[in-house]
Amino acid sequence: MKSKVKIYIVLVLSCFFMLNNCSDDQLDISNPNSPTPESFWQNEEHAEGGLVAVYAPLPTIPMFGRILVGIHLIHRSDIANPFPQSNVNDVGALQVRPENPRLIEIYSEWYKMVSRANQVINRVPDIEMDAARKSEILAEAHFLRGFAYFYIVNLWGTSPLILDEVTGLEDLFVPNSTVEATYASIISDFTIAQAGLPQDGSLPKGEVGRATWGAATAFLGRSYLYTGDFVNAALEFKKVMDSGIYMLNENYNDNFTEEIKNTPESIFEIQYSVDGNATGSWGGAGGNRWRAQAWEADVAPRNYSSQQSFSVNQWVLDLFLSEQTVDGGEDPRARATLLWDYPGAMIYQDVFAEQFMGDDLTRVWARKYLNFRRENALTPGAWAGAHNNWKIFRYADLLLMYAEAENEVTGGSQAALDALNEVRARVNMPAVTGLGQADLRQAIRDERVKELAIEGNRFFDLLRWGISADRFEQNPEFRSNSQGVFIRGRHEYLPIPAQDVQANPNLVQNPGY
Repeated sequence: MKSKVKIYIVLVLSCFFMLNNCSDDQLDISNPNSPTPESFWQNEEHAEGGLVAVYAPLPTIPMFGRILVGIHLIHRSDIANPFPQSNVNDVGALQVRPENPRLIEIYSEWYKMVSRANQVINRVPDIEMDAARKSEILAEAHFLRGFAYFYIVNLWGTSPLILDEVTGLEDLFVPNSTVEATYASIISDFTIAQAGLPQDGSLPKGEVGRATWGAATAFLGRSYLYTGDFVNAALEFKKVMDSGIYMLNENYNDNFTEEIKNTPESIFEIQYSVDGNATGSWGGAGGNRWRAQAWEADVAPRNYSSQQSFSVNQWVLDLFLSEQTVDGGEDPRARATLLWDYPGAMIYQDVFAEQFMGDDLTRVWARKYLNFRRENALTPGAWAGAHNNWKIFRYADLLLMYAEAENEVTGGSQAALDALNEVRARVNMPAVTGLGQADLRQAIRDERVKELAIEGNRFFDLLRWGISADRFEQNPEFRSNSQGVFIRGRHEYLPIPAQDVQANPNLVQNPGY
């Protein structure tokens, strides 16, 4: 049985952006009991430990454990309509400020990954160890750095691009990058990772949760797609499709349960386990920290959570119900994704129609990823009660992106239709036929909503299509719960944390903040 990668911090690497209240003399003080980069990177064990430290932020509460996923990805899109909650739902409610503590948490964790990856990439080549494993370690580090910057560029746009190990205070005063330069680095990292990971798709060290050739290739294709290089995007996606490594699960909902993990549809996912959830405390990748699925509280209906959460905008349900299966039934993804007042609807252990009243009864809510074995989003076990793996990249997503890229290259091509229809056939939806480029483009975009809603991809899609401001300006009801107003030129990106802008004279805040 494959063992899971142990996502624990086995060391604390240097370079934490502590810029304030430090004199030159203070910076020269060393702790003889703490390893330095020079004393640490000596053997294969150190190389492995340093790499695990790069992975370490991913499952934490600030990252895919809750704050990144629930608040900064799902809440921001035109699917979600967040209710106001200070310091928590501010991002989705379009009220976030650079001092927001949740914003600071995710920014810090992403740059921890970058800093640690830079050390691995810089130090591991000089370690005497098995050459094949050394190559894999470096490939994994490049994947993780590219992965981190993929999210950084889509969340903050022109945030700093740091590609070298920080060795002195002067290395911290990095100016804003450009979106183009950051994507060039991302593509380079994923290309290196693709070349250095096992080409048969096998897992490094046999451990699920690690970077693989399939994940590197899929993200390389996604990066090309996001930059409008549709030819290369289609080429990379086709490599994954032709590899035979991945396939769609027969049951759509198998992607989102606690019990079923690491299926053939999963290209990359964050690992959680029952025994990893019971202990820990709030925080990032250091010390005894929760590595638990805690985003459920930010997704579940507010009456079943300690958080205010969000309702789903009505257009999403309308889209699901706008067509029927080949048997004349409802798209099965609708009830796997959404909750509303349909006959027999349940909310956890309760009857939906008996628990909701007034406007809440007529609202649409999220269903995907909720664990109805529980009484609500926080029981049993409070924040650490559930252990669904978070799916970063599914094969269905790749098929739809291939269809998108292929359609942009050769409008209305059969290859694009085939990829789209493979996703639809899984849920017994009729094949799409005979569409030209523009109509097929819209069909693919609609299918992405029906297949991927509540998975954190939607706002990035709006951003790369250049329609995020249009969607909110033309539909102010998308923020009716908070009365937030989307400001063009501002809300496309998050603010850079105020503490980083104040500490770095070369760093310019994003527009509007």
